[in-house]
Amino acid sequence: MIQHSVKSRGISFEEITPNFVYRATDGVHSFVMVDAEIGLNSSASTIIAMSKSLTYDVLRKANIPAVEHVYLAHPDSKFSNLDPYPIAKDYFHKCNGEAVVKQDNGAQGNHVYRVNEIGALQEKLDLLFSLQLNGAIGPYYEAEIEYRIVTFNHLARVFLGKKRVHSWKHNLINGAVTIEVSDQAKREALAELASQTSKAMGLDFCSIDILETNQGLKVIEVNHKVMLDEYCKQNPSEVPALSDLYREVILQRFEKL
Repeated sequence: MIQHSVKSRGISFEEITPNFVYRATDGVHSFVMVDAEIGLNSSASTIIAMSKSLTYDVLRKANIPAVEHVYLAHPDSKFSNLDPYPIAKDYFHKCNGEAVVKQDNGAQGNHVYRVNEIGALQEKLDLLFSLQLNGAIGPYYEAEIEYRIVTFNHLARVFLGKKRVHSWKHNLINGAVTIEVSDQAKREALAELASQTSKAMGLDFCSIDILETNQGLKVIEVNHKVMLDEYCKQNPSEVPALSDLYREVILQRFEKL
């Protein structure tokens, strides 16, 4: 879809690494892209967005409501001499024994665990660290709906609702279903929160996951790479609009060369 979106503009793509790395060219200028990462965002903003805990730190400092994520460095980390286990246990009790432990730089719901016992907390941390991963811990919110808002130049362009079905997670790839976000007041609130978030993070093109909690809307994650393949599968009628959006993004990328 991304490649076809700019075909009429004379832009072509050369596959460098099969199904992963491409070079886009307009015949004069070119740039390389990884998967669906077009490269509009700065490297610093991208690194921050890849970390759940760093994202929370940035949003908290900007007074943007977000789900707290506390960093748990691997015990062998050269950059931290803090023992992650007591930090996690103290936070677990702060959450009244209902927390979520995850890979700090994870995606698509991988290595995300809901824990309600100290033994389970220890077990999941051991698992993460055995995989040489850094972790993060945050509170668990009972939320049926999660929203994904895609922003371009800090304006909301895509509104996606994700309703959990078979799991407490909201990942489409794991069985959640898309729902229409039709309430105008809700769309306006989501758009404003997403705009504030993308500005605070310094991301020109991104998607923002927002939980609907009993404490209001809270940002739970920011994605520097906009992946909408599962959304397209469930909502094929939205593909033309998404194609138009990606065309704008790619053309802006060429303008920056």
